[in-house]
Amino acid sequence: PSCSRAPSVRRLVAAVRHRAMANCSGFLSQKDFWQQEIDAPILKFNANEWLQNHLDEAIGHANGWLAALDISQSKVDFDTTPLSSEGARIFRADANRTYRSEPNRVMVVKLLSFCQTKFGDYQQSLGYVAGLLLLFFDPPTCFKVLTVLNDSPKFLPGYWRGEATACAVDGYVCLKQLRPHLKNKLLSLGLLPETFVQKWFAGICIHHLPYHLLFGYLDGFFTYGNQFLFQFFLAFFDEFENDIMGFAANPEANALLRFEAAPEPRLRRAVEAAYQEKYVTQVGALNFHRERVIAFEENLSKRLQSANEGMWQKRDDDITFSDEED
Repeated sequence: PSCSRAPSVRRLVAAVRHRAMANCSGFLSQKDFWQQEIDAPILKFNANEWLQNHLDEAIGHANGWLAALDISQSKVDFDTTPLSSEGARIFRADANRTYRSEPNRVMVVKLLSFCQTKFGDYQQSLGYVAGLLLLFFDPPTCFKVLTVLNDSPKFLPGYWRGEATACAVDGYVCLKQLRPHLKNKLLSLGLLPETFVQKWFAGICIHHLPYHLLFGYLDGFFTYGNQFLFQFFLAFFDEFENDIMGFAANPEANALLRFEAAPEPRLRRAVEAAYQEKYVTQVGALNFHRERVIAFEENLSKRLQSANEGMWQKRDDDITFSDEED
């Protein structure tokens, strides 16, 4: 009996996927996508083929992100011609780290190049976000999303600069909200916020959370902005406080913060807990401007001054001795 039903089941699945694809203008709508991209780096955390098995759900999430940003899908008849010059090599390198097929890589290069032109800077975390968005949306729509994320104070302003000071500042703002014994333990292990919040915040966990958890995380981010990132920070350290307090060395703690040593059920609890009212209230009560000013002055100002001053340091091989002068 099950065998006799198989063709009708396959037709039903195909119909569902067709409806989903009708709402998808991204790479996933390509007929040969899975043949070309099954092992694409952007799909590294697509555990147990979650995306293939939850395609309609995933596209629903993505369309919800557009709605949260008040963005409509682009209707531009966009130019797919490769750029005559790829510019910085990093765009090509990051495209290769994202997709397998050359046509898709060309679109990644073009999108990242446009971002760098308009935003005035570039950082690899932007490439991660662009890569995920391209699964669901055409490049012009992705560019609209990235523009809002980059420019709006609600989302990631300054996070995607080559020197991501704004992201580090927010990491220190979050660190200050932890209970003193936990904050001191992290610092004693050498876990400065800038060593991990770039992955959590600027890269919005795209290369760290399995897809079945990532999409719930992204729902919170696109709805509430960087406030949700702060809420997740607090929820994560509440969930794993006892583990961290028991660590004796940096490597084991670092593995946890990269989520490599974090059991998935507990990661799920942290993501879900980030929506709780207690974190919404705690983060909502912050005076962000004041806290950011304090975080910068107390943790980053002197370091940045020293690093930039050092650029003027005369090197021995630049010294001209008197007997070498013309």
